[in-house]
Amino acid sequence: MSEKKIDGRTLRFQHRRPELLAAATEYVLDQGVQQLSLRRAAEALGVSHATLIRHFDTKDALIAEVLEHIRADFEQRLLTEELRAVDDPAQRLRAAWRHLCRPREQRQFLVLFELVADSARTPEHPRARLVTDWLTVIERELTRHHWPAETASRTATFILAQVRGLQLDLLTTGDRTRVDAAFEMTVDALMNDLTAARTRGTA
Repeated sequence: MSEKKIDGRTLRFQHRRPELLAAATEYVLDQGVQQLSLRRAAEALGVSHATLIRHFDTKDALIAEVLEHIRADFEQRLLTEELRAVDDPAQRLRAAWRHLCRPREQRQFLVLFELVADSARTPEHPRARLVTDWLTVIERELTRHHWPAETASRTATFILAQVRGLQLDLLTTGDRTRVDAAFEMTVDALMNDLTAARTRGTA
């Protein structure tokens, strides 16, 4: 029996799932999700359609893993490396905002807004993790800065809503000066709330 020749590109990610997920994440961030298909993604990544299905099963499974990869990458690179030496909560917020305003990072918001619109039109496929996973990250940071436990959840919700809303504005208008000023109002409001909470705690 003659041995079937296998294209080396097909084997490139066959046993290297983390590298395949990283490459797939970059593809999704660049191309978006509206026209996403596993077949086209496989072709772009230089692997077989079967290889991609073997690792991710379905398009929705791939998107879910891409979203988790984006969140985990943000948490690892930003929260443990770039901000390791920044202890002041206001400065951490500002540094995180500057990071998220980089064009490369803003791609995640474009994907987010596509998915939110899709979920609103197809409620049978809710994507609650678009909110809950990020709330977990933010609440963890609030806890690290001794934020009052009774307000941590609503504060995390406020921060997430502000960041995403301002990013939508920035992507639409490109008015960085105005949007940055609005983010500063957010930081001021949060710090005032934290000061008041700490004052109540010592009263």
